[in-house]
Amino acid sequence: MIKALVADTQTHNSRNFQDLDKISDLLSDSANFFWLDLSSPSEEELNMVAKEFNFHHLAMEDVTHRLQRPKIEEYENYFLGIFYSISLKDEFKELVFHELAFFIGANYLVTIHYEPIPELAEAEARWKRNNVQTVKMIGPVVYAMLDTLVDNYFPIMDKMVDYAEELEDDIFQGNGMHTKVTGKLLELKKLFLQMRRIIAPERDILNVLTNRDNRIFGDDALFYFRDVYDHLTRVTDTLDLYRDQIGSTMEANLSVASNDLNSVMRTLTAFSIILMTDALISGIYGMNFENIPELKWSFGYYGALSLMVGITVGLVFYFKRKKWL
Repeated sequence: MIKALVADTQTHNSRNFQDLDKISDLLSDSANFFWLDLSSPSEEELNMVAKEFNFHHLAMEDVTHRLQRPKIEEYENYFLGIFYSISLKDEFKELVFHELAFFIGANYLVTIHYEPIPELAEAEARWKRNNVQTVKMIGPVVYAMLDTLVDNYFPIMDKMVDYAEELEDDIFQGNGMHTKVTGKLLELKKLFLQMRRIIAPERDILNVLTNRDNRIFGDDALFYFRDVYDHLTRVTDTLDLYRDQIGSTMEANLSVASNDLNSVMRTLTAFSIILMTDALISGIYGMNFENIPELKWSFGYYGALSLMVGITVGLVFYFKRKKWL
């Protein structure tokens, strides 16, 4: 599906553009700025767009070969960028990445994607709200798109951070929850790494767009792109911080598990000593020697049992004072 939106510098109004055969006229008219969005395009539609805009075949290969690393490449009269929309699903078990390819020219923006990207609708709304400003240059239009995509990273990151803190609290509840936390921590750390792997290269895109030698954007556009760059830096720094925090949390989880194991071993050792002492008494009086003291004593059986009970109670009291039980 192809959707086109045009902003007129004369009337300061934006309108949907239906006659795609006249794209060449829009390209040649510097008084118009337009945004062409292709959702799940066919090969024929891609070929048509490549022909109308004279896009390099290597650039079109990057578009058709999906799951590209975020990047930006400069051609003679335009830029090609690869950016990502991110969503979280399955209760912190999976991050979903939607690839967005975009071409930026002097008076146009072309976006190509194969999955629905809700942020583009918000970017379009910002285009229409600020049409007086966006008709002056294409930079604010690109900023609206990138800023909307980056702003969506924050609620996802905040949910992951809150979940990480919940897991950290579970470790120290003292009710055995730490045994269930290890797998969840590993899954969450994987999500942080996946998100970091996508967002970190996107900063390089903004570095290129903020270059003062840029021939397409004016100096005013630099302030917009620096704002997006600052947001990406905040997200990246937070991801790095909590990725390290998860590592510390996993170490704490292992320490708690080790302490619990030591406690169990102390308890088992205490009971082993108690039972060993009782077994020693019964073992002595179970030997087959004739001259054993108290062997002919009529109360010897009850005396041995009483001795075992007394020693057991004494050892239990002693181990409780030592906090082994």
